[in-house]
Amino acid sequence: MTIQKINKVKQTLGFFSMTIAWTMMNFLHSFYLTFKYSEADDSGFVISWSRLFITIAWAIFIIYPLNRLDHSRKFFKVTIFPFGTTLYAALVYSIIVGGLFRDIELVWMFMPLAALTGFLFGLTYSLIIRSDKIVDILYKKPFTKTIFFFSPILILLYFLWLLPIIAPTLVFCYTTDEVRTNIIRKTIPKFKVGDDFESLKKALPDYLDHIKKRKW
Repeated sequence: MTIQKINKVKQTLGFFSMTIAWTMMNFLHSFYLTFKYSEADDSGFVISWSRLFITIAWAIFIIYPLNRLDHSRKFFKVTIFPFGTTLYAALVYSIIVGGLFRDIELVWMFMPLAALTGFLFGLTYSLIIRSDKIVDILYKKPFTKTIFFFSPILILLYFLWLLPIIAPTLVFCYTTDEVRTNIIRKTIPKFKVGDDFESLKKALPDYLDHIKKRKW
């Protein structure tokens, strides 16, 4: 793969890699919350704020360095680059969040997620720039860049709108409070008095157990 081709598409690949990193970070965070608390209560909060901070980080701290760095250097190897971006992500996160809120506890609270996002970005980018097929498609068909730049919207639509429609039980514990509330509103009216209660419990995992404890 020639460096000339990579230079023409590296911003698109970088943006897409950041989107993948942001998506995977939120997935892993959601799984962690569900494993620890049975539901991902804070996932919506993290999705919203991380999206804002990553947009700021991309515009101020990533576009220029990514454009200036020589992609032929060993620094972009899979065994090196992810660790560099992990440290860089932690630094950038500290600057943005620390500068905006001036709260060291808040900085430390979400530092692991910032570092994880940085690692996933570096890993994804170092792998994807080595894909002759992807680089060639973007280089020869510039219009395809549009799909990559709209990928965050497509991902949000899929996981926060389409998937809850087609597989509500599957995502119930892992999704945001808002989406979970919508699933409850749509699911409960489907059941009538006398229907099997266990079926309703399976449709809304853990939700009715909680209600039972509160004696609703």
